[in-house]
This record gives sequence, C-alpha cells and structure tokens, in this order.
Amino acid sequence: MGKAASLADDVLASVANYRPGPPTWFDVLPPDAQQELLRARDSFDPAQHQKRAFYRALKSAAEKRGWKIAGEKAIVEWLNRR
Repeated sequence: MGKAASLADDVLASVANYRPGPPTWFDVLPPDAQQELLRARDSFDPAQHQKRAFYRALKSAAEKRGWKIAGEKAIVEWLNRR
C-alpha cells in the first residue's frame, strides 16, 4: 500500500490562482540587475547601516544604471527579507 499524500501535497495539487498578480518592481528588472541588487542586499548589515541611508544609496546607484526601483517602504521590507 502506498504512502498517503500529505496535506501540503493535496493543496499544491489543486491550488489554482484566479489570475496572476502584477509583477513586482524586482520582477521587471533584467536578470543582471536582479543579481546585482541581491548582492547589494546581501551586503546590507543592520548593525552597520541604517535602512533609510542604505535605501538612498541603493536608489542613487540604481538610477545611475537606469534601473527603476521601488520606494523606501518597499525597499526596507525587501531588506528585511534577506
């Protein structure tokens, strides 16, 4: 007799979103930009950097490269998810 499917397996097998959500600010960036932003986020150290100051520096550097990033609140939340 086979192993019964877990609750998570049952849910994942039947879940169907009604419609996809809009892409995030991060999703619309080119892959190379995403990788650079992830590396920048990995370098963020809350013991050394203030989130608001890090956001301003990140925004400035991104704009120099022609990338449009989210506002301060969204970027701070993004930094918190690292």
